[in-house]
Amino acid sequence: MNINFPRIISFVPFKRNAIIFAIVLIITIYFIKIEFLVEDTNIALYLKLFAWLIGVFILILVGIGLAHTLICFLHFVINRKHIEPKIDIGLDGNIKGEAGQVPVMISLPKALLPLLGYIKIKIEFDNGNLSDTIVINKFSRGFEKLLPKEGSTLIWLPDRKQYHAKGFIISFIDYLQFFRFTTYKKSSNSFYLHSAEMDVSLREINPSKTKEEIEKIKTSRKVQGDYLNYKDFETGDDVRRIVWKIFAKNRELVIKTPEVINPYASHIKFHTSFYNLISKDLTSAYAISMLNYFKDIVYNICLNIKKKDKKVEFNIDQAVNEFVTVNEKDRIGFQLSSASWQNNRSVNELKLSGESVICVSSLISIEELTTLIEKGSSNIIIVNVSRHLDNQNLFNFKNLFLRKDQKSELNKLGWVISSTRNKVKKNEKAIEELVSNTNFIGQII
Repeated sequence: MNINFPRIISFVPFKRNAIIFAIVLIITIYFIKIEFLVEDTNIALYLKLFAWLIGVFILILVGIGLAHTLICFLHFVINRKHIEPKIDIGLDGNIKGEAGQVPVMISLPKALLPLLGYIKIKIEFDNGNLSDTIVINKFSRGFEKLLPKEGSTLIWLPDRKQYHAKGFIISFIDYLQFFRFTTYKKSSNSFYLHSAEMDVSLREINPSKTKEEIEKIKTSRKVQGDYLNYKDFETGDDVRRIVWKIFAKNRELVIKTPEVINPYASHIKFHTSFYNLISKDLTSAYAISMLNYFKDIVYNICLNIKKKDKKVEFNIDQAVNEFVTVNEKDRIGFQLSSASWQNNRSVNELKLSGESVICVSSLISIEELTTLIEKGSSNIIIVNVSRHLDNQNLFNFKNLFLRKDQKSELNKLGWVISSTRNKVKKNEKAIEELVSNTNFIGQII
């Protein structure tokens, strides 16, 4: 059983400042007592009076903060059914964003803000992980000027996936940061994070055929026809296209076939397989890191295809958790956010055809890839998912002395000495040998 210490500490009513202050106060009183209050002198009387005044001042100062914070806390607990935290990703009201340092804003309308204090909120996700702390310290305007409005921060969320908030850990903290009154509120908020746009070295993707072209595009584009191919001259053909060099050589009349100006978008079926037989643990840190990279490449491949006026019919090899309705523009990112490694459905179980492009990771087994290549019906894209781990810095000396501005998912040293790396690199080498010795149609990225 894993014990979540940060979650437990959040419910402790005394903060570190209070404990430190209490220890210093006790030591100071003890020192003054044994040094100056031994005899009933004038100095001792003045010190007692001064200590009494200081004590009253401290009690009032601490008491006001404690009382008001407790009132705000009790107000929230009593009215918790009517006070619902709201999450905005990207600070523009969306429930989507790019993975990494994610700007998150949480609004807490109708809650009272402690006097000169603040409210801290942590999001608890369905896997038990806690987010970084979001501080509520901005007020509403006008009539509700004493009510908190919102707080925002950057939260490190590296995974390209769907995040489901299990609940909120809400703490009310006084201005001296001595006391913390915490409650928990269940939540059904969900959002998803997708990959960012990046440059991908990708050759032109041309399936053996495309689906019926019915979607008109804004600008007609040139598609590769048979310009460099020839056909026999027939009645009605333009005589200006006769290749006289060929006629002079073998007395045959042939003409060049021109390029075709196509006003419609090519329709490509893009299948993505998350079939993984190499990773022993599909949820390990290395497996998740390679999953994120695989999603990045797939996402950007599809973007590149779309930029070339081709319509992408995107499919993954597993059910999509459709917790929200998304438009066609966001569908690829949303579907990828629902995907994870799986070892139940083989890539060869997918129904592929001539207009299909199939994208697999280098975590596929050699046997499965051999069968896929032998079918010869699809354009295959293989993604070397270990590449991004190999390209990390072995040591980042800056982080030894400076605060980390950008977190990294894994450090390269652990990857270099891991048994997972040896297994993955061995499989990737075998894939390269297989590709070079077979009738492979596609590319390795």
